[in-house]
Amino acid sequence: MEYVNQAAKNMPSNIFLSFAMEHKNLVDRFRRQVKDSCSALNLRDYSIKEPVEGAWKAHAEQRIRASAATICLVGDCTWQSEPVNWEVRKSAELHKRVLAVYLQSEIKKVPAALSEIGVRPMPWNINAIVGELNGAEQRAT
Repeated sequence: MEYVNQAAKNMPSNIFLSFAMEHKNLVDRFRRQVKDSCSALNLRDYSIKEPVEGAWKAHAEQRIRASAATICLVGDCTWQSEPVNWEVRKSAELHKRVLAVYLQSEIKKVPAALSEIGVRPMPWNINAIVGELNGAEQRAT
């Protein structure tokens, strides 16, 4: 845990989470693990309970703009989520760093937007995720 907190000092703190609502329980577990391991990270999302069209996209874009990076949390049905694909594409359009993390093993399909921008999901490992975010920040400076 010391490595995680030390590495987190040099990386962006606002991270946008993109995920399918069907995986909310796993996402909540991911959030708790990040909070317990790396208090420097502020995870944000725009969980929707309304149709994708309308004000949702504007609000999500504001959160993405305010974040330094986006983490797409990939579960077994994330590939078919229109909101996730939109958030990943918008993040790339806004030149945000995009990472993807598997929420489950044995995932066969990933969101098309990840493939379009050349991002491959990594295993759920907080140290590796923090290291990737930290490395991305160092490369950007």
